[in-house]
Amino acid sequence: MGWQIVIVTLICALVVLLPFVLLYLRRRWLTGQGGLFDCAYRMREDPAGAGWVLGVARYRGENLEWFRSFSLSLRPKALFGRAVTAYVHQRQPAGLEAIALFEDSVVVSVRNRVSDKVSSLSMSPDEVLALMSWLESAPPGSHYLPGSASSPR
Repeated sequence: MGWQIVIVTLICALVVLLPFVLLYLRRRWLTGQGGLFDCAYRMREDPAGAGWVLGVARYRGENLEWFRSFSLSLRPKALFGRAVTAYVHQRQPAGLEAIALFEDSVVVSVRNRVSDKVSSLSMSPDEVLALMSWLESAPPGSHYLPGSASSPR
């Protein structure tokens, strides 16, 4: 009877720990595919500052890929193509954002030049600089759409 309790306890412990092990393995796999950095993404616009989801992002080819932190999916949840993404502006987190987002983060707005959808990302100041450089430095021969976010289309 005592060994049955031990087996049930071990099975329960494995069931509880399995999601954490899978999240760790996913993070290791994503890191091996290219450098990750902390990046929150605003899934829905909310004037109160809500709607942010913590995640990680990486540059891969001509895209910035964003992944949810607490997901087992190996596919990015959001994709920002260099040729169609324009930097709009940046600001400091305000209100609830200052509590919900990563420490010392900056909120960056980017616009899709094709759909005109504006998205908000939150990342460290160093990553903001990297994002701006990446957006401005299209490789030769690419299909870069001219015009900055401040100029008319």
